[in-house]
Amino acid sequence: MDIVNVPEVSNTTAWMYGAIVVFLAAMGVAFAFAGFLTPMGTAGIAVSILLIVIEAVMVLLLRSLYRTRYILTDEELVIKTSKLIGGSKTVPLKTIDSVETTPIPCGIRLFGASFHGGYYQVPDIGRTFQSITNYHDGLLIRAKNKNYIITPKDRMNFKESIETKRKV
Repeated sequence: MDIVNVPEVSNTTAWMYGAIVVFLAAMGVAFAFAGFLTPMGTAGIAVSILLIVIEAVMVLLLRSLYRTRYILTDEELVIKTSKLIGGSKTVPLKTIDSVETTPIPCGIRLFGASFHGGYYQVPDIGRTFQSITNYHDGLLIRAKNKNYIITPKDRMNFKESIETKRKV
């Protein structure tokens, strides 16, 4: 039986992405008006189009927060994420060395979206793929040659489920 974990999304992160989306929309409208009503001309319209593209990416990131899933099957852990932060990852259970609770560490982002995930260089851990939706439910999964940090809802129960399936 597969276990599908829908993580809890941090209100702070969701509000931050939402506020950026609203700000970009307001700026896009302002530059569009400036392009038509002032001597700014086509430069204002070009900036407006650029802001719309950036806003679309931010909307996709916000949507990605709510579509993140951690699926545990009898043979693997699937971390379902948006391609914007690195795409879904499949971790065979036989390659997992350990599962540890962890606070969400600070690291240097190599690729991905701040406050949501991607690849990070984390001190004392190394290169890590993070798929996080909040800042209090972290699990560090150390697998052969790769590390993952996820934030499942009820992390202790999810940790026990992974460990139980690994033993079978």
